[in-house]
Amino acid sequence: MHARVLAKSLPVLVALALLGPLCQAQGTGGALARIARSGTVQVGYIPTPGTFAFRDAAGNTVGYSIAVCMKVVEALRKQLGRPDLRVAFRPLEAAQRIPLLQAGSIDIECGGNTNTVGRQKAVDFSHTLFTTGVRFLARQSVQLDGVPSLWRRRIAVSKGTTAQETVQRAQREQEIAVTVVATDAEGVRLVELGKVDAFAQDDVLLYGLIASSPLRGALHVTGRHLTVEPYAFMLPKDDLPLREVVDRTVLGLMHSGELAALYRQWFDTATLRIPMSAHMRENIRYPNKYGIP
Repeated sequence: MHARVLAKSLPVLVALALLGPLCQAQGTGGALARIARSGTVQVGYIPTPGTFAFRDAAGNTVGYSIAVCMKVVEALRKQLGRPDLRVAFRPLEAAQRIPLLQAGSIDIECGGNTNTVGRQKAVDFSHTLFTTGVRFLARQSVQLDGVPSLWRRRIAVSKGTTAQETVQRAQREQEIAVTVVATDAEGVRLVELGKVDAFAQDDVLLYGLIASSPLRGALHVTGRHLTVEPYAFMLPKDDLPLREVVDRTVLGLMHSGELAALYRQWFDTATLRIPMSAHMRENIRYPNKYGIP
């Protein structure tokens, strides 16, 4: 009796197991359900002039990260059967990223986000899309090289960044005067005005900031890397259906060579001249989600 009931129930149980991820996506809390209901993908990003995510002269949101993100949007349109899905881009400050993801106010953060072990407790990450590290933007007359060179310097950092954590760890020992700003643009402005000696941030962002500065000839990037920063998209924590779409898309771009082509398009240019690093080549060859401490 029980064996016959189990045999009849088994196909139903198998079907339910296979539909599990879809049910989660269609539940009230998942990003895919939210996107399907609203017809819009809410994309957050930190403005980074000339590199990862920024508005061009025509008012369009563009950049390396945005180009990759739009591939994810294309995959979502197919996954949900919604070719009409729209994209709403939302510029953010660094400290807003995690709270807005947790609140469901944005579905994905497609700027330059460092994957850290600490942040992994609050959000998920895509595979590594870029590798960089913290250095300094300063006037040509200022030369910095490592933490000891920061002795009694005035250093600006953006709130909620790993650059802030790095500089503040050395603050007491080196008697650094740290100024915390809301945006990278504010940090650069303080350097331009001579109110700080340098602005600390990931070097790829600094190159883009210099390229867009009216004082570009008077500024440079100085110092050795203080960190190694793996960049990735931020995703809502434990949202498996969305993460699966993002992972499948990013891995496809890596394996096809399209990610490398996008890198060259945005970074190995006459303006930036940032050829692909050995770290980045390894990330494409061996995709990973490693977070730094």
